[in-house]
Amino acid sequence: MRRVAVVGMFLESNNFARPVPERGFRNFVHLEGDEISGDARSAHPRAMLELAGFYRRMDELGGWEPVPIIVTMSGGGPAEHDWFDEVLGRSVAALREAGPLDAVYLCNHGAMTTTATDDGDGVFFAGVREAVGPQVPIVATLDPHGNVSDLMLESIDLVVAYLTDPHVDQVERGVEAADLLHERWAGMEPAMVWTRLPIVAPNVSLFTDAGPFAELIDRGIELRDDTIANISILGGFAFSDTSKNGLIVIVTGRGDDVGARRVAGELADLAWRNRHRFDTDAMPLPEAVERAVACGRDDALAPIVLSDLGDNTGAGGPTNTLWMLEAMHGAGARGVLIVNFRDRRVVEAATVAGVDATFTATFRGDDWQRGDDTTFEAEARVIALHEGPFVGRRGIVAGKTLECGPMALLELDGVRVIVTSRAAVGNDPIYAEVLGVDLSTVRTIVVKVRSSFPPAYDEFVDHVDMFFVDTPGRTSPVLSRLPFERLPRPVLPLDDDVAWENPFADAI
Repeated sequence: MRRVAVVGMFLESNNFARPVPERGFRNFVHLEGDEISGDARSAHPRAMLELAGFYRRMDELGGWEPVPIIVTMSGGGPAEHDWFDEVLGRSVAALREAGPLDAVYLCNHGAMTTTATDDGDGVFFAGVREAVGPQVPIVATLDPHGNVSDLMLESIDLVVAYLTDPHVDQVERGVEAADLLHERWAGMEPAMVWTRLPIVAPNVSLFTDAGPFAELIDRGIELRDDTIANISILGGFAFSDTSKNGLIVIVTGRGDDVGARRVAGELADLAWRNRHRFDTDAMPLPEAVERAVACGRDDALAPIVLSDLGDNTGAGGPTNTLWMLEAMHGAGARGVLIVNFRDRRVVEAATVAGVDATFTATFRGDDWQRGDDTTFEAEARVIALHEGPFVGRRGIVAGKTLECGPMALLELDGVRVIVTSRAAVGNDPIYAEVLGVDLSTVRTIVVKVRSSFPPAYDEFVDHVDMFFVDTPGRTSPVLSRLPFERLPRPVLPLDDDVAWENPFADAI
């Protein structure tokens, strides 16, 4: 029986968001010991689905014994370093006490920082490596928005990044990690090479349906052959503001790095040729409001989805910026549904008032670029209440257990707002449907998420009628607005005169 330790600290850190304390992880996902295996094998897991995919494939292949340690996950800013130290320390101690291990599976995001280091994943990976020694294979799965350091890659044997954005292939990448681990046990010697380019792309340019990143991923798939074990291309996460930011191409060869160097060189060249295409394209807020008003007045117009980019929950947005809510309400828009707005106190007030009651709702919002103007007040009618949790049905959270605490659906004249007690990525129709909303009747759906909403709402709105809106906030795609301090400069698209030489030019 192969004994495989399972451990992960999954966080995509936005350096401009507030630090994430211990409770931020425990309120989102925190599993220890057998809880990890139970969740991964459940019909509706809470943890990331690559963990479920890894377990599924390992169970299919048989002959393994999971040694689950800790899997903890959250979203937002840097992890509080004391909590990071505790998780890592407990993980290292458990790995050392586990007895002989045949492998470790690491389930991390790749863009974790802490309040004391900008390479949280690197420190975490290195700690795991030190605990198990140099001979134990370590395989890690990563999100393509990870900021990958040399320390991370030097600490592991194999890396597998998602191939999609929105991330609809998490299960498949977990399966791939399990298959590669079995290859490693069978004698395959991984030969990993990588190169990092001075491109810190806005996340709106990292989709994989079309655009420069999609073309890069597609070319990587075309270049796979028997000499290549894996190709992982990560566009990075600009908001982490780290010294390791930059688009990275990682290619793992089977047995030697000859083919890997050639493939990495070709892909890096393609990325560099397209470097000026990694840019921002978003609709101004006034135009978005104008479209919403028009949709509410004219049923002959197609319904629309608007992505509130400045408050992208999945990228560390606080889920409570007021710009979109104020603008829609102030313009008298009708048929608008905002999914979601985080304000526990508004939910509590709505619960006390009760369904069909009217009360004065005071929304408390983020203070980014607002000074003391951090509240919005309006008369609200309580349409529905829900305690949660529930199970996702579409997109990247289909089948997952979703928890956002008690919820309320409020009507503010023609604008309805789903208010949650915890931050929740509104990337599934279920958030509205559990509150009784018929989304086929909604004229404008506003979401506080960048990437994962199209596969969630495309049964109601055509992709051509989904728009990114340039709103203020901690997740603005206009990178020049953000106070970066640690990015490796010069870097595109923030600087002009950026030079780069392909280290694998001789292998192409």
